[in-house]
Amino acid sequence: RKNGFRRVCESDLLRYKISLTPMAQAYKDLAFQPVELARTPFSQFKSLGAVAETVDRTKSRFYRGFQTPDGHRLTLFEHDLSADGSSIWRDPADEPERIQGKRARLIVLQAGAGNAISSLSWTEGRRYYELWMDANVARSPLRQQLFALASSLPNSIPGCPNEIPPKPVVIGPDGRPMHEPPPAFLTDTQMTESDRPCK
Repeated sequence: RKNGFRRVCESDLLRYKISLTPMAQAYKDLAFQPVELARTPFSQFKSLGAVAETVDRTKSRFYRGFQTPDGHRLTLFEHDLSADGSSIWRDPADEPERIQGKRARLIVLQAGAGNAISSLSWTEGRRYYELWMDANVARSPLRQQLFALASSLPNSIPGCPNEIPPKPVVIGPDGRPMHEPPPAFLTDTQMTESDRPCK
C-alpha cells in the first residue's frame, strides 16, 4: 500500500510472457470478433502478433501484443464469455478503479531485478479484458497512459448474441459466490449437445 506495487519473485511475472504468432494465424477459427483498434492509439503501435486460447474447445480467448514508441511491450487480452458460456465474479471491493465508468482493478508487480508488470482488468458486457505493460506504472505518467488506452476501446460485440443469460451471482454468508451443485446425471440430449443457441 505504501509503494503502490507488490514485490514478487521473477517467476510470478512468467504468467504475463505470452508467445505470440502471426496475426492471420491467430485469428483462424476464433469464436468472436475482437474489438476494432483502427481508431484507437493501439493502431500507432508496432504489432507483435497474437495468439488464441480455447475454453471447452471454443477459441474464446485472444491476446494481441504491441510495442510502444518508447519501447514498452503491451498485451491486450480479451475473453468473450458469451462464446464459451462461462462467467466470472469479482468482489467489487477489489475493483476501486474505473474504465469508462466500469469497475476495474490495477495490479502492479515488481521483481527484485526491477522487472515489472502493471495489469489493468475490467469487464464490459460479456467481454473480459486485461491490459498489461512491462513497467511499474505506480506514481508514473505511464499509469495515465495505461488507463487512457483501456478507455479508448470501443464497445464489444458478443460472439454469442442470443445466449441464455447466466444466472445472477448469489453471495453466500462468507461473502463469496455460491455455486449450484452439478446435476446428478445428464440426459442423452445433454451429453450430445455441442452447439449453443448463439445466432
